[in-house]
Amino acid sequence: MRKRFERQNTLDATLIPEVKIDGKSRDELPKLLAALQYTFVTPELNKEVFAILEERILSSKQQTGRLGMSLCEILVLGTVRLCMDIDYDRLRDEANHHSALRDILGVHTRAVLEKVKYIQFKR
Repeated sequence: MRKRFERQNTLDATLIPEVKIDGKSRDELPKLLAALQYTFVTPELNKEVFAILEERILSSKQQTGRLGMSLCEILVLGTVRLCMDIDYDRLRDEANHHSALRDILGVHTRAVLEKVKYIQFKR
């Protein structure tokens, strides 16, 4: 059973509207993160995007089982991978080490010891 967002953020997590994104960078990742941030903070757009995701991902699934990644994480990681044209190994590295990306994912906290890490699955 997947959720749209994690409703109970940790106390020291950065909220998505408060994420600082480098607007002067010429790299494509900050621009993409700014677009995702806009999607999350605009209620009408947010509602439409997550309705599509729920229809595509959750429609044929039962509402039981372990949680897995939230729809927000699926959207962010999938968008980053496709828009930057990167493989899963680089995506994993970006998700574990790029602080603005981790802020948008909602997993970046100030407590270094409690970091969420995305693992690599063997095929």
